[in-house]
Amino acid sequence: MDAPTDPRAAVWMAVARRCADDEREFSPAFVDALSQVAAGVAETLGRDLEAFARHAKRAKVSVDDVRLCARRNPDWTASL
Repeated sequence: MDAPTDPRAAVWMAVARRCADDEREFSPAFVDALSQVAAGVAETLGRDLEAFARHAKRAKVSVDDVRLCARRNPDWTASL
């Protein structure tokens, strides 16, 4: 099966697969809502990374930009 080209569809597929792997049963509405939240978080993260790079007058996102984004989430910070 080919991977979807639409990023939101790809996120939905990833969430649906993860939910299917769980022993609990999730409704399609839950999968849809969770995929929308995940896509929204990814979009916000992407915008933040671009803004940090632009502020530093760089064309590319760097590890430092990722660290700046991670400071909002203690679990991410600990993993870096």
